Amino acid sequence: MLSILIPCLNEEENIRRFPEALFPALKSLGAGFEVVLVDDGSADGTWPEMERLAAARSDVRAERHPKNLGLGAALSTGFAACRGEWIAVLDADLTFAPKDIAKLLARQKETGADMVSGSPFLCPAAPGSWRRRVPSRVINAIYGALLDSRLTSYTPVFRLYRAQAVKTLKLQSRGFEINAEIAAAFVRAGLLVAEAPAALAVRTCGRSKLSAGRELARHARLMGRILAHAGIV
Repeated sequence: MLSILIPCLNEEENIRRFPEALFPALKSLGAGFEVVLVDDGSADGTWPEMERLAAARSDVRAERHPKNLGLGAALSTGFAACRGEWIAVLDADLTFAPKDIAKLLARQKETGADMVSGSPFLCPAAPGSWRRRVPSRVINAIYGALLDSRLTSYTPVFRLYRAQAVKTLKLQSRGFEINAEIAAAFVRAGLLVAEAPAALAVRTCGRSKLSAGRELARHARLMGRILAHAGIV
């Protein structure tokens, strides 16, 4: 079975889209699946929307943090709750298309990888997207230089993980840098990683939770930990 893990923070509008925008795409994968939603202390109607969805569908389960603990904690809670042998992680805003999970699954079968990352850097640049892509490309290039330059996408959340591997990780990060920490752990452990092209769209509902300055500081601290682990600093 495939587990679809979706961390959520103040995403009630997007959860209302799931019946039309998410589940048909998951059904088209042709595999058994469950959806695990994690509410990370939302202040809006996210949790009631989750409860309604879980009550209406037997393939949906919902977990809740009573207060906001950060994306790292939301992913850790979700990983523990997932029952599938494979875990695909999606943003709640569906800016990575759910149908592209098929690309991750196909790439895994092709390579035998323990982690397949959806990389927007393997796709043509969307018009007007350079303001987002250039800083992200620089950060990902630095991670590549520190870890493995063959991997272009250390920061996106859109991934497929072998559950047995990702559930053993002891994760420290709280913010969006958690995705880079996970990828770094897979690379350092000598696990096989691969990528598939995955276009990144613009959010249509709700507001982004990313604060550029805060996340840059967190990435800098994570890079420092990676260097320290390698004995460089």
